Amino acid sequence: MPPSRAPNGVYRKNIPIRFADVDFARILYFPRQFHFLHITMEDFFREVLDIPYSVMLKTDRIGFPTVHLDADFLVPQEFGDEVEIAMRVVEIGKSKVVFGYEVLNKGKVAARCTQTTVAVDPEKWKSIELPGKYRAALEKVKALAGGGKK
Repeated sequence: MPPSRAPNGVYRKNIPIRFADVDFARILYFPRQFHFLHITMEDFFREVLDIPYSVMLKTDRIGFPTVHLDADFLVPQEFGDEVEIAMRVVEIGKSKVVFGYEVLNKGKVAARCTQTTVAVDPEKWKSIELPGKYRAALEKVKALAGGGKK
């Protein structure tokens, strides 16, 4: 894992808000926020864990669908803004991984989200125990934040 990609266990991703991302009120349409989180998660796997999402799905035959999502939208995000999404590994269970996100816009926290995912076999859509290489990589990132193992 390249430690420089997640200093202190925090992975950061900048995403511009494009015209297609806003609604009639000219602010970020809330489902797009969840799309941004998924983009961040995919890039986190590739850039921090060194496991491209496509390899995870096609070769390792593992998926991480979202089973629970909490979100608080605090400050509007508008067309033309560029948000920074800060992602952390919050919890690692037998098969679940919880990610925390903080969306920053113009220096203010615009949204906070917590995403619970579960490792699954994509052929059977049944939860599976988190494979060793994934657990080890995620625990390294969590430890950088002082979170240790759980």
